[in-house]
Amino acid sequence: MTIQPKGKDKPRKGVAVYLCTCRDEIGKRIDLETIAAELKKDPRVMAAGIHEALCSKEGQKFLKEDAAAKLFERVAIGACSPNVQGIIISKALEEQGINKYLIEQVNIREQCAWVHSDRKAATSKAKSLVRGAVARAEKLVPLEDIEIPVMGAALVIGGGVTGMQAALDIAAQGYKAYLVERTSELGGRAYKLSMTFPTHNCGICCMQYCKECVFTPKIEDVLQDKNIEVMLNTEIEDITGGFGSRHVKVKSPSGVKEFDVGTIIVATGTKTFDPKRIPELRYGNPDVITAVELERLLVEQREKGGGLRRPSDGKVPKTVNFIQCVGSRDITKGNLHCSLVCCTYAIGQAREIRKVLPGTNVYIHYIDLRGPYRGFEEFYQAAKEEGINFVRGRISEIVEDKGKIYVRAVDTDADALLNIDSDLVVLSVGQEPADGSDKIVKMLHLQTDVDKFMKDINPMFPSEFRRGIYVAGTAQGPKGIRYSIEDAKAAAQNAI
Repeated sequence: MTIQPKGKDKPRKGVAVYLCTCRDEIGKRIDLETIAAELKKDPRVMAAGIHEALCSKEGQKFLKEDAAAKLFERVAIGACSPNVQGIIISKALEEQGINKYLIEQVNIREQCAWVHSDRKAATSKAKSLVRGAVARAEKLVPLEDIEIPVMGAALVIGGGVTGMQAALDIAAQGYKAYLVERTSELGGRAYKLSMTFPTHNCGICCMQYCKECVFTPKIEDVLQDKNIEVMLNTEIEDITGGFGSRHVKVKSPSGVKEFDVGTIIVATGTKTFDPKRIPELRYGNPDVITAVELERLLVEQREKGGGLRRPSDGKVPKTVNFIQCVGSRDITKGNLHCSLVCCTYAIGQAREIRKVLPGTNVYIHYIDLRGPYRGFEEFYQAAKEEGINFVRGRISEIVEDKGKIYVRAVDTDADALLNIDSDLVVLSVGQEPADGSDKIVKMLHLQTDVDKFMKDINPMFPSEFRRGIYVAGTAQGPKGIRYSIEDAKAAAQNAI
């Protein structure tokens, strides 16, 4: 129901103040009645009201009725963050003819009620904040929205599966997509994997190449799409302009190229942790390899029809140890964050080794097993049933002695120290922000988190707060292939 203002042609004037109890989140910590009573004495204030939830249907009706009856011109609100519910409150008042640029909302919940235990002091601070809102509302100038044209082209930074999917979705809607990749090929790390969990089509580890998965974007589709211009071995040199129209300068082997876009999707991906930063793991020994290197070995030897041979002498390894959280969950030796995918890919690789070498002993040394996917527990149980040994505890070091390597570890479940004679050690390396991503961050004025990964704008904020720049996939932080591709679809849809 829309309430028509009484005396529609009468001029509006003065400021109205409305305070929200936020269903007692504010009301039980701040004396709103005292604040309202004092504000009513202010000659600038035409009305002062209190409601338990201004953002609710009842609260909006309350605001509309007051706006229709009292014909005030400006509004000061004391409630929660204006970026959370401020738009809802503003729209209710707009429907009654209040210019939204004459509405000022201050945050007396997060910035006052939630951070002060002293009710009297909290009330005093809230009173000052609301008085400030009244003063500012009185000085605001009415404005009208204008439409800014957005160019029908997008820049996608990064040619991994996230960037490829975003470019394909944008191109499918008839828009131009410039796909810029700093290396010589598309596909990223996902195109080098053959055993990850979970895969898209079956929900279990099917041991197929990830690039062959029906849900993984295909390089051929990208290269053949007339709306996608692929630039390999290309770096972003400069981006200028603003919302809807940005000028991009890139440097490629053929020289400098410049073009204009309306939106940008940042899909710079990640790099793997360099285990040389942890000397006690003895990375450099030919039989101490990363999971990425193991992947390459398995693929190469599978294609030759063999099993698995260790790099140093080509012999079949009788004992293989996987070491988890290399570079992750340890701020003294790497990064504090969990890299999310390491447990899942290690189990997948361990199962593959047991498949091709049934007589090989396989150990996985872990702190906690983490698999943020449906079906992971079944995946883990299947690995145990296949004879893979899971050992909870940190690795102290890898020892080289007389041409042999030993894994010194703690088994916290058995309360025992282990010294395992190993033929092959696999380091499950975590993920870090990709090289060169800091340059993109500075260029686009993006925020980063404590782990240096990029922060997309708070998803709680409405789309009008966005700047036409979207961060997708592992540029935001570690995540699996499935979620990176879903992220790309969402970013492309927002850009469109």
